[in-house]
Amino acid sequence: MSGTTFVFTRLASDPHADVISTALGVSAAAPFTENDIGKGVKLGTAQNYVAVADGDEIEGVVVSLEPFTVNEGFKFGSVQRNKRVEAVVGASQAGNIAVGALVVADIPTALNTAGVLRVKTGTPATHKWRVLRIITGTGNTGSTVLIERV
Repeated sequence: MSGTTFVFTRLASDPHADVISTALGVSAAAPFTENDIGKGVKLGTAQNYVAVADGDEIEGVVVSLEPFTVNEGFKFGSVQRNKRVEAVVGASQAGNIAVGALVVADIPTALNTAGVLRVKTGTPATHKWRVLRIITGTGNTGSTVLIERV
């Protein structure tokens, strides 16, 4: 018997992934760019998704942007609202994050600045994501984790 190790990974081609097309950003004057792919979002008030703020529940992650706009200037793209995504443990995390911990958004990277979803432990009520695997590090700030919608 071999000593092969199994680890959870992203689901690259899951036919059940909930990916939606949507307008992105708080206004036409503050559009998302390619640098915002991989960042967390929540539902906005103008038929759109906006960047999460510190402590927000994560409703999805931006997975693509199209080269055109909708709704008088909003960027148009896709948001993944379930399954698994990679994230980074944010600077606000107290101690190490643990496998199984529920997470919320940590202080995000500024709009149009390269970065990914940053998370910390929290108590989401509606949009629950949990840490499935610690990919790099020990669960401390800067560690890469795999999170899954539950």
